[in-house]
Amino acid sequence: MSKQLSYQLFNLIKRLTKSEKRHFKLYASRNISEKEPLTIQLFDVFDRQKDYDEKKINQAFPKLKPNTLSNQKAHLYELLLGSLRLLHHNDPKIRIKELISYADVLHIKGLYRQSLGQLQKAKQLAEEHQVDILRLEIIELEKQIESRYVTRSHSKRAEELINESKRLRSKFYFQGSWSDLALSLYDYYLKFGHTKNQKEHDQIQTYFHQNIPEENESEIIHEYQCYVWFYYITQDFAQCYRYTRKWCGFYEANKTLMKNEPEMYMRGLHNALSALFYCDDSARFRKEQEKLEEFITEKSGGFNENQLTLAFIYSETAKLNRFFIEGRFSDGAAYCKEFERKIKENEGKLDIHRVMVFHYKMASLKFGSADFQGAVRHLNFIINHPNLALKEDIQCFARILNLISHYELGNDDLIDFQIKSTYRFLLKLKDYQKVQSAIFGFLKKSVYMDRKRLIPNFKSLRNELIAILEDPYERRPTLYLDIISWLESKIHNKPVEEIVQEKKEVNLKS
Repeated sequence: MSKQLSYQLFNLIKRLTKSEKRHFKLYASRNISEKEPLTIQLFDVFDRQKDYDEKKINQAFPKLKPNTLSNQKAHLYELLLGSLRLLHHNDPKIRIKELISYADVLHIKGLYRQSLGQLQKAKQLAEEHQVDILRLEIIELEKQIESRYVTRSHSKRAEELINESKRLRSKFYFQGSWSDLALSLYDYYLKFGHTKNQKEHDQIQTYFHQNIPEENESEIIHEYQCYVWFYYITQDFAQCYRYTRKWCGFYEANKTLMKNEPEMYMRGLHNALSALFYCDDSARFRKEQEKLEEFITEKSGGFNENQLTLAFIYSETAKLNRFFIEGRFSDGAAYCKEFERKIKENEGKLDIHRVMVFHYKMASLKFGSADFQGAVRHLNFIINHPNLALKEDIQCFARILNLISHYELGNDDLIDFQIKSTYRFLLKLKDYQKVQSAIFGFLKKSVYMDRKRLIPNFKSLRNELIAILEDPYERRPTLYLDIISWLESKIHNKPVEEIVQEKKEVNLKS
């Protein structure tokens, strides 16, 4: 077993619950002989480790040759998967596949009618839970049996199977086309974030419209996903919210589907909250957040581990964004300590993309509460991460916020180096906009000036940025950092938090 697979084995064992570990011990004791206690011993060695340590595993079995130990690891991995499959056999998809496997065994034994009986049970379950991909597999097996053997099925059986197969294949064509497009748009966003200029907007718009299926016979959730991602990437957040409501409504109108795919419904609510966050619509944001929290509270008892992780991500993202949308930076910064503990508890379950976003949000909250040293700590996590290809927009604005934080801390000796380093990074990514240019110019001029005489410079930069931000593609930095409010805090000698809250009060009255 390679080091990578060994690490996968370690991660699998660390994700097991107490009941799953107990079930595995019982399952393994029935599937290994008394002469093979090594598998259980190896499991215990992995289970006791807090962090994966290959050397300690080798030291625990000094008499075993590397190949033998590797084979034991592979055997343990298969036993674990077998144990989990049996323990979770009531999951609809696992149960359907189990019935299909029974049908395959009976088919091999030449018991065709019994095989069709198992397939009929599987089909009923697949129809009940709307697992269409498995329905098609079942139908293809039924066709195979009916076309090769005399089963004495009724005279219209062949016609029924053919028509059912055609309907499903047609449905899958449209679903597949939409899901392919949704995945490609999601991949674009992870790599590049929002569109930066008209050229990028035109390119993604052309790509989007060229790949939309020509016909659509029925309502398809992947269609809504595509429109959500397209409008999110192109920063049309009002339209984005409109399609997230269609997405959520699709599930709210189909309780069976919501029960079977709670993660998709939560994702729809999460995207609705993201759109409302960027629309700065605090009233509707609160309503959607309440809906998400109520759903999680009511349904989480039946969630699997993956769904619990997604519930954590979506719930915590909403909590952090609410601090921003209500201008409560101090409360948000205070919550960060508890939130960091939660991240540590979920370590290994969160992908690095999510972790980067969380660190940027925590940095922004601490910046807004004037904890600039705390902001730098979170920003350094992003800036120093080895995988710079992930979340390029966060990488860019983390460096800009880092620059401003060092300026606030009075680290003048670092500013010049930081400016050059950030400038090179942005040029490399071709992400150098007028907003960045204006900020760099201000910092170069003002870093060595008397801070008490900088009010005219702050006003000048504020006016320059307001003019620049008339261009909708230059507004992208404001999605991540409210630079204007920071400048106004310096001009009026008020905390950023106070400036933001004053603006929100004015907006509510208007």
